[in-house]
Amino acid sequence: MAMGTRYAGKVVIVTGGGRGIGAAIVRAFVESGAQVVICDKDEARGRAVERELPGTVFLRCDVTREEDVRTLVSETIRRFGHLDCIVNNAGYHPPPQWPEETSAQGFRQLLELNLLGTYTLTKLALPHLRKSRGNVINISSLVGAIGQSQAVPYVATKGAVTAMTKALALDESQYGVRVNCISPGNIRTPLWEELAASTPDPTATILEGTLAQPLGRMGQPAEVAAAAVFLASEATFCTGTELLVTGDLDPQISPCSLVSVWSQKICLIQLQAPGLSGSCSLSDWKLWSDSRTPVFSQAADLQLEMTQEPHKKPDPSQPLLFGKTFTDHMLMVEWSQEKGWGQPRIQPFQNLTLHPACSALHYSLQLFEGMKAFKGGDQRVRLFRPWLNMERMLRSALRLCLPSFDKIELLECIRRLVEVDQDWVPGNVGTSLYVRPVLIGNEPSLGVGHPTRALLFVILSPVGAYFPGDALKPVSLLADPSFIRAWVGGVGDYKLGGNYGPTVLVQQEAQKKGCEQVLWLYGPDHELTEVGTMNIFVFWTYEDGALELVTPPLDGIILPGVVRQSLLDLARTWGEFRVVERKITMKEFLRALEDGRVREVFGSGTACQVCPVHQILYQGKVRKGQLGLTDQKPMNGCSRCKALGFAGPLHGPPPCSIQPLLDHHLRTNDSPEVQYEKRHQRMFGKRPDSSGGYK
Repeated sequence: MAMGTRYAGKVVIVTGGGRGIGAAIVRAFVESGAQVVICDKDEARGRAVERELPGTVFLRCDVTREEDVRTLVSETIRRFGHLDCIVNNAGYHPPPQWPEETSAQGFRQLLELNLLGTYTLTKLALPHLRKSRGNVINISSLVGAIGQSQAVPYVATKGAVTAMTKALALDESQYGVRVNCISPGNIRTPLWEELAASTPDPTATILEGTLAQPLGRMGQPAEVAAAAVFLASEATFCTGTELLVTGDLDPQISPCSLVSVWSQKICLIQLQAPGLSGSCSLSDWKLWSDSRTPVFSQAADLQLEMTQEPHKKPDPSQPLLFGKTFTDHMLMVEWSQEKGWGQPRIQPFQNLTLHPACSALHYSLQLFEGMKAFKGGDQRVRLFRPWLNMERMLRSALRLCLPSFDKIELLECIRRLVEVDQDWVPGNVGTSLYVRPVLIGNEPSLGVGHPTRALLFVILSPVGAYFPGDALKPVSLLADPSFIRAWVGGVGDYKLGGNYGPTVLVQQEAQKKGCEQVLWLYGPDHELTEVGTMNIFVFWTYEDGALELVTPPLDGIILPGVVRQSLLDLARTWGEFRVVERKITMKEFLRALEDGRVREVFGSGTACQVCPVHQILYQGKVRKGQLGLTDQKPMNGCSRCKALGFAGPLHGPPPCSIQPLLDHHLRTNDSPEVQYEKRHQRMFGKRPDSSGGYK
């Protein structure tokens, strides 16, 4: 294991370190160079982590027993001579219970574990932490701030942990001891899965928790662990801080149950239009508004100018070429440093007028997004998880020093635009309305610098398959390490126009060698990163014998694709195989090919959705045969690539698509959607406006 130096030579105690978040924190500190004492009352789990991570020490300890904790601290000092950090992670979340079902004894036991256990270790460790000017990190919970239904004791104990953190920080600041806490949101841990198993429909509960986060996924234990190492090693001017690791769920949005909040975010956003039932109004979307960003012009002030010369719509009997046809209208809004955002307007589709010195033309101050609107079998129009695109677009804008904007106001403007041109949404299988938001620097002068003018516009295009032929027609790849798409410290994880133009030459090189697309490699180990403009997935039997779906992690060179995240979320709900984000090298991939362990390789993206791979040209040799596809057909007729395909979730899907999963989990009486409606009726006496979005 490669050892880092961020916390080298330090000694850390982690309670509850035998699994889940605790085990991840142990691993992260070891990788940062620290010596870690693992505390857990389950000896088997603690010993397993100790064997996995050389240099760690396991000490059995029940944090509710003060004599155990005293021994833990004294033994740590005896072995290492000092103590620099404690992480109070041990805790428990009981299954859902209404207040009248909770006994005083059960409440008291949870209090002793979640709160008093934290206090006891802190109290006994402080004399040593004062000598080293060390720190205390408490693991609290988001629900301690916003509440959670059927969890009064748990919420009370975690709220107390957060409050205790702030009080301790004041007392210990005179000794240079920093005291902070981390409040995770939905983190995919064994305990979380156990709680899901206790619900009437565990799979639906996991699906709800997975798709509910604003980032479109659940957090991973390693992400909480990274926050802990940051607080210990780098946040040297932070004390009394509550660090939220929640996927950007604002704790001030609502005091009601998390499920009520999640249910308004799970759904595909349904467009309100004449003849279409239901709606998802601007008031629903306001949950995501961020008052910290400069205000995008209010969607309520949107101007509308209808075209007087409507274009001829495509013939439904003819195939739609991708990106060649455009609708009647577009959205436009200007920004200036002096006046901010102007009034947004929907106007007839037309050419742009740009100054010849426009900074987007000279210095690539330009970004874009790709989204899709679908027409379902019920003829209702929906956008697919558009808040994820808004999040990514805002990240890209800030990276280019382009103006910030209110994501929800922009999303409402886009909704209105699609509503105006809803008749352009095609209804055939494999078709959709492609939505292209663009933001460019519009500085009318030469010189690289922060633009004082910008232009944001959105255009719409009815599209069919991205690649010619069938949407799931396999492609061949050229893997040439002499070409690099992105690198660490660059902008490969942002959706910028400058990332795409330089790939055209490499695409032509691939075509000269008989390949349709490029497999981008990175680093001396030739890591697989992306396929053309798509994220890459490998479905294989890993070296340990486990069936696995793997994709490279978001490490700074991978674009965080919306379909990528959706495939991960969906596959995890199946529970049929392991789903991981991990680096894949050509060496291990070729070894798996030779062993016959590779079942399928495919790419994912908004434009193509899911695209299988049938051969790879690497170092002059064609790697074929065991990619799970032969003669451009799935080996088993029911491939995972096809099953994960998003070409059909809303109309005419193949038998093995995701539609049965959605029908089963989102239409039953125990589904998150139906449960949300019931809660909403109980709380407010009426059905929510956003019902039906994922139908």
